[in-house]
Amino acid sequence: MLKLMEYEICPYCGKEIEVGEIYEHIMEHMEEIKKEEFYLIDQMRQQHYDLLLDLKRNYPSIFIKFVEELSKEDDEKIKIFCMKELISMHEFEKGEKLFREIIERNNKKEIWLEYIIMLNKKGQYRKSIDICNEALHVFDDEEFKARMKRIIKKARDRL
Repeated sequence: MLKLMEYEICPYCGKEIEVGEIYEHIMEHMEEIKKEEFYLIDQMRQQHYDLLLDLKRNYPSIFIKFVEELSKEDDEKIKIFCMKELISMHEFEKGEKLFREIIERNNKKEIWLEYIIMLNKKGQYRKSIDICNEALHVFDDEEFKARMKRIIKKARDRL
C-alpha cells in the first residue's frame, strides 16, 4: 500500500518540504534572508535620514518639535543625537539643557566632548571655552585635561 507523503510549504521559496524537515530547510535560507533583511534595513535607514533632512531643511520648527519630543526617550544615544541636532539648529539653550540632563545621569567624558565639538562647529567658542573649563574641574584624567586645554586654545584663537 502506498503511503501519502505530507508536506509543508516553505514560506521563503515555496518548495514542498516533508513534514518535520521545515526547520532544517529554512535554516538553509538563513544567510540569504539575513542579507535581504540588512538591505531592507539600510533602505529604511536612508529613507528615515532623507525624511529628517527634509524636515530639518524645509520645516525647521516641526523638526525642532520632533527632536524635543524624541529627547524624552529614556535612551542615552537618542538624547545625544537630540542634543547635537538642537545645537545644529541654533537651539543652544535647549541643547545645553539636554546636555546637563545626560551628564547628570551618566557623566562621561565622551558626552562632554560631543557637546564641545558641536558648540565649536556652530561658532560658539566662548561657550565651548566655558564648558572646557568646567570639564577640567570635573575629571581628573591628565590626557583629557590636555585635550580640553588644546580645545580652549583653538577656540580662543577663533574669537
